Amino acid sequence: MKSGRRHLTALTSSQLAEYIAAAALEKKAGDVVILDLRKLETLTDFFVICTGDVDQHVRAIADHIEREMRAHGERILHREGMEGLNWVLLDYVNVVVHVFRPSFREFYRLEDLWGDADARPVTHEETPAVTGKPGKRAVKTAKKPARTARVARVRAKSTNSTPRTRPAKKKVKKTPKSGS
Repeated sequence: MKSGRRHLTALTSSQLAEYIAAAALEKKAGDVVILDLRKLETLTDFFVICTGDVDQHVRAIADHIEREMRAHGERILHREGMEGLNWVLLDYVNVVVHVFRPSFREFYRLEDLWGDADARPVTHEETPAVTGKPGKRAVKTAKKPARTARVARVRAKSTNSTPRTRPAKKKVKKTPKSGS
């Protein structure tokens, strides 16, 4: 942490960048990159840059990052771009998150602009699990493949049996009300 900046929680800036990258990947963000700016004279330690395909995807990524970091005790200092959803900026003091639509990321090319920074692409295999207790890296379990196998068996059963039809609606005769 650089002097003169306040640090809000026990997470270091590099841990925070890792957790943010993991949260972005949980929402299927594309091309997640962490730029290490600590060797440069900047106001922050890290940029986390990622891409969302459409505006709803950009919103989902940004909202998920905020929710997960709040669960880890990290408060956001500033949020910008939630109206247009082309480039959303989330400022966590030592880590600044940029969630782009593909055309805006290509136009602004922050990785090239900050070319002197160490850039590291992030994948699912190397990210910490975001959910759970802060500071602990959870091992991903094999529950998803088992679940998908179970779903495949259920679907296979349903296609082999007779097709499902809706039960016929019961016709109810309406009796006219007697007038007084």
